Amino acid sequence: MVYIDPDECIDCGACVPECPAEAIFYKDDVPEAWKGFIALGATKSKECPSAHD
Repeated sequence: MVYIDPDECIDCGACVPECPAEAIFYKDDVPEAWKGFIALGATKSKECPSAHD
């Protein structure tokens, strides 16, 4: 699983076609059932190494 840091995301959409599960949405378009993953991404993205490290 890849986690997106919402503070670092610039909403460019480059990651959308790369997601094999089609699970990346613009924040306003996240399905209600998946909104909890926004906070999870914010937390986990701080714990996991990134491509920028």
